Amino acid sequence: MKKITFIMVLMLGVLTISAQETQKDSKDAKHKMHKRKDGKRAMHRMAKFTPEQRAILQTKKMTLALNLSEDQQSKIEKLNLKNAKMFQQKIEERKANKGVDKKLTSEERFAMENEILDHQIAQKKALEKILSKDQYAQWSKMQKIRTHSPEKRKMHRRQMMMKKNKTMKS
Repeated sequence: MKKITFIMVLMLGVLTISAQETQKDSKDAKHKMHKRKDGKRAMHRMAKFTPEQRAILQTKKMTLALNLSEDQQSKIEKLNLKNAKMFQQKIEERKANKGVDKKLTSEERFAMENEILDHQIAQKKALEKILSKDQYAQWSKMQKIRTHSPEKRKMHRRQMMMKKNKTMKS
């Protein structure tokens, strides 16, 4: 009887440990999903387009999400084109510096982060002028969701779908 109890406890311990390892493996797999097979990060899908194409696609996505007027679309397309050109320029700079094997100093990293944040602030102010208050609030909400992890975005989508289904049933 003691042997059977000992074997059962041992089996239970092994199963518990293997279950925990499986959870760790699945978490690691989620993080590796964004990398190519050779271990390098995959290029962003929008980076494959020209700046003009990116601006048009981004404007159309915003039009669908925010129900933009024609005037708003043209203003936002100009803003998106300016951003897309800047993005393209940054990509080309990185490609040019790729051969140079140097790490950024803390001052260079600070300057780069500062530039990014300044650009984001200017972007927000420009959009606030173009969009209505309701549209801007909706855009802000979309941005918050974008900055969350993929798991939180999936959870948010499920919640939105559940709300949508409830309103359709009512």
